[in-house]
Amino acid sequence: MRDGDLKDRVLRLVAERSRIEGEYLAAVGEMASRNGSQAVAHVLREEARMNSSQARSESRLAESLAEQQLTDTLDALRAGEIQASHARVIAREVPKKHRRSETEFIELCRAYPSETVARHPFAYVSQQVYADIEAEAAAKGLGPIDAELELQRAQRSGSMRLGTDGMWHLWAKFDFMTGRHLNAVIQAAVRSARRRAGDHNSGGSGAGGVGIDFDGSVSGDVEPTQAQLIADAISDLIGGPERVRRANTSLLIIADYDVVNDRLAHPRLDDGTPLSAQMLAEHAVDAKVLPTIFKADWSELALGRARNASDAQRLILAARDGGCIGCEFTSEHTQAHYIDYYENGGLTDIPNLASLCWDCHTDLHQHDRYIHTPLDGRPRLLPPEPHNTKPANRAPATARSP
Repeated sequence: MRDGDLKDRVLRLVAERSRIEGEYLAAVGEMASRNGSQAVAHVLREEARMNSSQARSESRLAESLAEQQLTDTLDALRAGEIQASHARVIAREVPKKHRRSETEFIELCRAYPSETVARHPFAYVSQQVYADIEAEAAAKGLGPIDAELELQRAQRSGSMRLGTDGMWHLWAKFDFMTGRHLNAVIQAAVRSARRRAGDHNSGGSGAGGVGIDFDGSVSGDVEPTQAQLIADAISDLIGGPERVRRANTSLLIIADYDVVNDRLAHPRLDDGTPLSAQMLAEHAVDAKVLPTIFKADWSELALGRARNASDAQRLILAARDGGCIGCEFTSEHTQAHYIDYYENGGLTDIPNLASLCWDCHTDLHQHDRYIHTPLDGRPRLLPPEPHNTKPANRAPATARSP
């Protein structure tokens, strides 16, 4: 195939992919309007084997397009005129009162890549932006700068999630004052870390090996990069230096006791991530050890009836559930949910509790999702069922235990 023909084929396939994505997002949006984006993400993850972040992102995009009735955007996508990344920009920007209309955005998307379109409103509608700021300032007695700061603070957000590369990704955006302050603190910590690294490496140079320490930092004769120093600074500022984190750890590490060989085996985090023997030894030096024996259905731990689960019960739930029972979020993102509701007389017992993150907890109540507890006592949030066959969230877990 000649180069020109190959290029034409690639462009035809790009347009065809856009058409399929348009049909796909329309169908996912309809499904999300019936059951919620969390339920759709669960189906995509469990049955289509899509990774969690992609499933969540695509279901929310489809739900946003459907809720805002951005049918022209879906039609342009189905026609192969724009890309899914364009649709994401339109869904994010159109609802903002100082942005262009859907039609204006589609015209921009037909002419420019999505990242150019994302920057376009900020560069070319400044008069309307300033008009909005001035109106808000007049209403609240604020100057334009104060109004802009207030607008940015309302748009602050952050997340920390496990990425598809197996590493944790920290993301956040702040208003210009908070961001400048945090940047000054981080850069000061980076300078301090660079000085420490310089002092450490001043003993000599030459051909030396590069190793990876247990905490993930680079050791040896190679100086850390700027990005690595920033990551170390953020880690130290949030969690304290490694020695402090280890002395005050609340990380749950589980290991089984091998009676025959009199040793700990199968060390792991509560979400099942395996650890090496060295990792277990490193973190167990200053950690609290909680030897516990459980029945197979986890039914032997009970506190009767209290409004909130105890800290000890939350540890047991983390060990049993391995994080949120509806998605991939780890145990520190979860809260204890009553399977048989507290208001209905549900007990604060392990078999009647389940770990749910904020989004899955909200979704369960909004769409009457069902929690299934199998014989092993490990509950799971089921995907949505047709409305006429969905079981009620009625029976306590203890009634379903063996």
